[in-house]
Amino acid sequence: MVAISALHAPRRSRLRGRRPTPAEPGSDAPDAVPITRATVIGAKPFDSPDDAARWLRDAVRGKGESADVRDALAFLNAVLAAHRVAAQDPYVRDVVAADAQRVRLGYGTGDGLLEGRWREAYVIAPERARRRPRRRMLSPQEEMAGMLTGRRAAARPSEELLLRARLDLDHGRIVEAALVTRAATEALAAEGAGAGQDGAAEQLAEAALGGGLTPAQAEELAELLLALERAARRRRYADES
Repeated sequence: MVAISALHAPRRSRLRGRRPTPAEPGSDAPDAVPITRATVIGAKPFDSPDDAARWLRDAVRGKGESADVRDALAFLNAVLAAHRVAAQDPYVRDVVAADAQRVRLGYGTGDGLLEGRWREAYVIAPERARRRPRRRMLSPQEEMAGMLTGRRAAARPSEELLLRARLDLDHGRIVEAALVTRAATEALAAEGAGAGQDGAAEQLAEAALGGGLTPAQAEELAELLLALERAARRRRYADES
């Protein structure tokens, strides 16, 4: 289960339609912002405190993010996906470990964990996202500045779709990833940068809708998405010359 609570939430005025108020000169102190705490609690309890302590020692023995943290994050994102659909709110986004102010792994009693208290816990250092090498590409800041000033090509629909497909694939939403990859392939072809993968993308999307992808097809989808990402990057690289 997941327990969600808000910490340090600033109190909002109940008055609506208030006129703007003057800002004090030189007052640049940031306003307080709410912090959301998500506690993912395993469904199977430990047989004894000793078993729990042993599990925790084994879990934190390695460096960086553990499999337990990744599993908890995947479950949390599944909850967010359900909320996104139930609330019909497209702005509810997935989270990654790097977004967290603090990641803890530990154990405690059920009531205590619901209230944010634990018996023993460790702070886990989140893994940094691995950056794919971009040979001779502009830095993200330079690329963005060029796009905003018109010196570089604006963001294309295919690039947005590829980012969404990557997000879905990385978070295990295979069917959605297959469908968005098909749309990205069509967009690339319409933009004149097709990678000749229209047939493969269509077959994978139809298979996903027809009952899901096999492990081999999921691997094919991952390779296809990587090829499309490379095609989009090559086009941006060609625009620099």
